[in-house]
Amino acid sequence: MSIPPPLTSTVNSLQTPVLLDTDIGSNVDDLLALLFVLGSQNLKLVGVTTVYGDTHLRARIAAATLSLAGRDDVPIGFGNAEPKSGRDVFWTGHEGEGFDLSRVENPQTTAAAVYADALRTHGSRLVVAAIGPLTNAVEALEDCKVKPRCVVAMAGQFEESWPDHNVFSDAVAAARFMELGIPMICIGIELCRQVPYAEPDLDAIKRARPGHPLTALIVEQSQTWWHHHGLEQSNPCDPLTLLAVSHPEVYEFQQAKIQIPAYGSQAGKTHWVPSDYGHQWFATGVQVQQARRLILDSVIRAMRPHQSEQ
Repeated sequence: MSIPPPLTSTVNSLQTPVLLDTDIGSNVDDLLALLFVLGSQNLKLVGVTTVYGDTHLRARIAAATLSLAGRDDVPIGFGNAEPKSGRDVFWTGHEGEGFDLSRVENPQTTAAAVYADALRTHGSRLVVAAIGPLTNAVEALEDCKVKPRCVVAMAGQFEESWPDHNVFSDAVAAARFMELGIPMICIGIELCRQVPYAEPDLDAIKRARPGHPLTALIVEQSQTWWHHHGLEQSNPCDPLTLLAVSHPEVYEFQQAKIQIPAYGSQAGKTHWVPSDYGHQWFATGVQVQQARRLILDSVIRAMRPHQSEQ
């Protein structure tokens, strides 16, 4: 189908305000997503909130990354550490390694405060990009008077019978969010697996920004994640989620009514039916090579010339 109505005005826009809700520090794709939105010509990062596990550490990781990108002006808020489902947090153990946290202070601002300020400033123009569990998002948006334009989430498994990590990590929050009535666009895990992120992508970044401290960080974090899983590549799931906001034309979408059970044997599994009246959409196809190029272009653009390159 055509571009979902909540995303039509983001095409070629230079002023789409985005709040990034992230579990940065584990999978490298959160780091890439943060740089993607910084480098996007269509998006404006207005806040970062962290979710899942040690959110104070995740906030410091985000702050260290933003500092290297020359964007210390972006508000950062620490959010919920524990999923509403009570499920144990998946923690790799390498969170924070490779980041220079020595000059980064412990965060003082909550995710709720960053959400509230972004909504107060940008109102219904705001897009929330949820690339971790939906714990923060449901808590911040459940009772707020002003709703964002939409939430674009790395969430759902629309072709298989098992849940994806983000939803399964807090199925209670996901189930509650699906009932809020806020327009939502989901980038499911099966679509993410179509787009590779591998050594050729790292080589392109090295050629474009040799000597930049963010280049070294991206390489180190990518290789750490790949080693953790015993792989030689991964998938840029979280940048793909942001790409749906900046370039929705590279996707195909299905309008649907989506439900996610909170408990029992079906907890976290995605149930959907087509609906011309639903307020939810999910991506069914993506132009792989174009998506890969657009992601790299934005990540590289975020890496401003650094004194080490001069």
